[in-house]
This record gives sequence, structure tokens and C-alpha cells, in this order.
Amino acid sequence: MIIMKKSLLFLLVWCMSLLTLNATDQTFNRTYTVGKTYTIDPAKDLGLAHSNDRNYISRQNGGTGHTSELYYVSDVSAFSIEPVFAGRVREQAWDHDYYTFQVTALKTGFYTFHQEISHYLTPYSTIYNITYNITVVDVTSISMASSMNMFVGEEKSLTPIISHVNAETTLIWNSSNPSVATVSSDGLITGINSGTTTITCTAHNGVSAQCEVTVNPVQVSGITLNESEAEMVVGEKLSLTATIAPDNATDKSVTWSSTNEAVAVVSESGQVTAVGSGTCQIKATANDGSELTASCLVTVEKNNKLAVTDMTQCNGGRGVLNVLLSDEETILGFQFDLKLPEGVTVPTNENGNLMASLTGNAVNTHSISSSMVSEGLYRFVITSQTGRAISNDNGDGMTITIDVADDVAVGVYEITIKDIEMTVKKSGGVYEDVHPRDNTALLTITDAVIGDVTGDTRITVTDVITLISYIQEEAPARFIQKAADVNGDGKITITDAVQMIDIILGKR
Repeated sequence: MIIMKKSLLFLLVWCMSLLTLNATDQTFNRTYTVGKTYTIDPAKDLGLAHSNDRNYISRQNGGTGHTSELYYVSDVSAFSIEPVFAGRVREQAWDHDYYTFQVTALKTGFYTFHQEISHYLTPYSTIYNITYNITVVDVTSISMASSMNMFVGEEKSLTPIISHVNAETTLIWNSSNPSVATVSSDGLITGINSGTTTITCTAHNGVSAQCEVTVNPVQVSGITLNESEAEMVVGEKLSLTATIAPDNATDKSVTWSSTNEAVAVVSESGQVTAVGSGTCQIKATANDGSELTASCLVTVEKNNKLAVTDMTQCNGGRGVLNVLLSDEETILGFQFDLKLPEGVTVPTNENGNLMASLTGNAVNTHSISSSMVSEGLYRFVITSQTGRAISNDNGDGMTITIDVADDVAVGVYEITIKDIEMTVKKSGGVYEDVHPRDNTALLTITDAVIGDVTGDTRITVTDVITLISYIQEEAPARFIQKAADVNGDGKITITDAVQMIDIILGKR
């Protein structure tokens, strides 16, 4: 019996030796930062599982043999350690609990932790002796650029250097004057307005560094005006605008000025008013201190010009174009070229002269010479026969007869008076030639109205008389043939006159 017990005991020991492997030593080196909390998870570090009754931590001991403890060999005040229950596996009648540990470093130094773990994985068991070598460091200083210059709208980054180099920290960035420059959570600085601000970078333990940032304005590099030269007459206005480069210039405002306010003045917004004849420069000067300028050469003449008025005429009709004189000086004579659109002509009278007439007192004091320069271009020269001047106060001016061809399309066309020259008498008997600017009017072409043979947009007794005159071959001055065929039979007869009277009486 004694021999049998000894045999059974030997067999039991031999079997246990098969299920238990030799103890294994494991060492892990870590670097922690003061004030930061870390997790020590022995099973995870070893790559072990703690999941079921076939795979679990069967024993976990610290310095005093308790499962929920870590053992470290020196200076217990260097860490705050909190055990965290991480799992339980029930194996037969035993509960196997497993813990991880929340470790907060409290001061710098070198420390050693120990943990012993028995791991059971069917059908074997392994004992691990774990050593953690912990080096605790701290942020002792932060260094970065002490000053920085940048422009409004520009972005620059600060890169701080942290000592100890292995210390972990979360940096907090702050700008003392966000209206000058802002700073992001990763140290990106954006210039907002010119001025200075202090950018502070602070570690989790209060260690900080500062950078004085000066934000400079983006100066103007160029100014462009919408006009570089302008011709004006007295009393005329012109709006100038200044385009500033670059687009992100801090101060895009300009100051407007005139080099000769007797010629032209300019408002704060760039509106130019012509005051007197002559030339001057209108300048726009940057207000940001760059002293950059741009200018427009303005030439001003007295208001001695001819103006052609807008008119409406039907196609196939004849009308009168008014050319008005607006003078502020003593004008003895003038000449100009009249440019008409295609299909519009100046007819000639029975003497072969272009049909143009003076008005007002000029009828008695001046004469007209005219010619066709080229297709659609006519020249008129008005000269004084008595040495007297032309005056708009007396209604002086002129009219020009124009014919519109039947096939001119309905629409709006331009009539231009160009190459104007005037002879002006100055004080002391001095004569001066002036050249006013071209003047443009609009000619609106409409369709002819049946019955309106005179083309005045109305059907009246005048149209009846004009139609009868045409039938009698008296060649009326204004007659629209396609408007005269009232009954539409392709002929112009007395029947058309009768039906025209019916239109006037409202009978049709």
C-alpha cells in the first residue's frame, strides 16, 4: 500500500511537470512623462489572452502577492497607481480575476516595476516574471523663435522644441491680441491686422515659451486707373476708378488730386469735373505710405461744340436733322463731317447742293458750303460773310435733310459729327482754332405707316395735299411712295387720296 501511494504521488508530480513550462523572464522599457497617465497591461504586453476556461490568467501577483497590485522597488511617492478590473474567468470552482493598472508619473527618475503572471492555455501553464523599466521625464523647457514678422493675410507656423526630448505633452497656443494675429491648435499663425501680439505656447505642466509677432501691412505695389487720358468740355464730369495691386493690399484707399484745379477738380471718390480749358493731371496716390501714384491726363476745352440731336424717321421717308450750336466763346465759323449709316443719305436740291440750311440770325450772316466726301460721309463748312459771330442766344444753328431708303431695316443707328473745327475770336483780335470732340446721336428707323406720306407719324390733311401734289407731278419735298398706295393696288391715284380722307374721318 505504501509503495502504491508513492507511485501515485510520483505519477502526479510527473504529470504536473508536463503541464507546467519553465518560468520566462520578460523586460519592457518605457518612458513616461510627469503628469501623464498610462496603462500597464501585462497580458497585452505579453500577447496573452484572458478569455475562457481554456485560456486565462490563473495567477497575477504584485509585491505582496495580491492580484490587484504592482510592485516597484523604490520611491513609492513617484507614482499614483490605480488597479482596473479587466476580466474574470471561472475555472471549475475557482474565479480567476485579471487587472490592468492606471499609472500616473509624479516625478522624474528611473524606476522598476514587477509583475508575476501564470498563464494557462490548455494543456500547459506558463509563468512569466515581468520587469518594467520606467524612465520618467518631464517638460523642462520649450524653445522657439522669440520674434517673427509677417504680413496681413499671411500664414506662418511656429515649431517649438521641447526638453526633455522624449517628454509627452499637449501644447496649448494663445494669442494675446487675436485682432492682430490668431494661432491654431497646432501653432499656425494667421496675420489679421497690422500690429503686434504675443504668441504663447504652454505645455501641460505650465512650462511655456513666447514669440513676439509683428504683423505688417501688405503695401500697394501698383495702381491702375480706368482712364489714362480723357478729353472733356467745361462742365462735363468723368468718373475715375483706381484698381489696386496686389488684391490683398492692406490699405486699398487712395487720395485723389488735381495738378491744376483751374482746369479740373476731383472729388474724394474720383469724380472729375471740368472747370476751364487747359490740361492737368488727375492723380490717385496710395494712402499706405508706399507713395505710389497713377494719373490721368485730362484735356479740357470750352463748351464750344456742335451737338446733333436724336431723331426718328420711317424707312422710305425724309426727315430733318438738327445740328445745334452750344458756344461760350465768339465763334466766327466752323466745319465738320457728318457720318450717316448705310442707306441714309443727304439729298441735293435743284441746284445740285446738299440740302442743308442755317437757322436764326446765321441765315443773314453766314453761308454753307458742302460736299459728299465718300459714301455716307458729308462735309459742311460754315463761314461768316459779315465778320459777325454765331450765337446760340439768337437761335443760330443749322438743319440737314436726310433720306432713309425703303430697305433700311427697322432699328436704332448712330449718326456722328466728327472732325469738328471752329474758329474762335479771342480778346485783342486774336483768332484760335479749336477742335471739339465728336458728337453722336441716335437715329431710330420705323416702318412707314400707310397714309403718312410726309413721314411725320400722323395722317393729316397735309398728307392728302402732298399726295395730290405728287399725282400732279409737283415733286413735293417729303413724300413716301410706299405709304401713298393706300388701297394697295400698286398705283398712286386720286383713289388713294379719297381713302386717305376716309382714314382722317375715321371711316376706315
